[in-house]
Amino acid sequence: MLEIPVAAFTPTIRLVVTADGFGASDARTRGILAAHRDGILTGTSVRGNAPDRALIMAQLASVPRLGTGVMLVLTGGAPVAPIHEVPSLLGPAGNFPPNVSDVLLAWAKASLRANDLEREFDAQVSRWRDAGLRVEHLCSEAIPGALPIVAAATENVARKHGITGLRILGERPTLAWAADVPRGLATAAIGVLGWYNRRHMGPLRHGPQTWGHFDGGHMDEIRLLEILGRLGPGSHEILCSPDSDESGPSPGDRDRTALCAPRVREAVTRRRIELCRWADLF
Repeated sequence: MLEIPVAAFTPTIRLVVTADGFGASDARTRGILAAHRDGILTGTSVRGNAPDRALIMAQLASVPRLGTGVMLVLTGGAPVAPIHEVPSLLGPAGNFPPNVSDVLLAWAKASLRANDLEREFDAQVSRWRDAGLRVEHLCSEAIPGALPIVAAATENVARKHGITGLRILGERPTLAWAADVPRGLATAAIGVLGWYNRRHMGPLRHGPQTWGHFDGGHMDEIRLLEILGRLGPGSHEILCSPDSDESGPSPGDRDRTALCAPRVREAVTRRRIELCRWADLF
């Protein structure tokens, strides 16, 4: 009688562990590199309008197994598209507004234009592809990215560039939300908008279940182990914010330490979790 190993019937748990903002600061870049080399981090994203492309590409070249994507941005810094093509996205000085609240206000006033969003997002993606970046997924700043007009523009640009990885946030509530009600409510609101956006999307829908947005910068080892223990069969993504600040402790140090903890690695092995990049999911 043919004996089939029990492991053959074990449902697969596939996990992408992503830190956004590569190149946003020296501390974030060092934290991401350390969490990838010494921990379970498998992917990152660069800001669409990050200024020093050559330096970022050189740093990423040292970690060829790290998955990469683009974070589409609407706050901070200059647009990539010509300013006369994206006027509804800009402040009086011709740059993106500094605060998320400014984007929300523009959306509430119905002054954000879908064509401007698509032109700018297309320019941000093209800029990095032209630099040689392997764009496996697109994401956006959490709160602006949850707005339906922004989500629709993101999907259109992803389809144009043939990018199948598209993050739409939607996190399952936990008891931790009750300990920080404002953050819990904000995460819940983003999740509701994410649900709405997914229902109105075409073939490009959010793949993995997201975890960790609520915990960004607060992801300690215990919380990470809790999330790993809750993962069910299918595809998942854990979001984190690892830093390595040479001037002293920072909130992101906690994330980096958790990602590199021996018990976290043991939990991944024990649960037979398959660590992946976004490109491995599609």
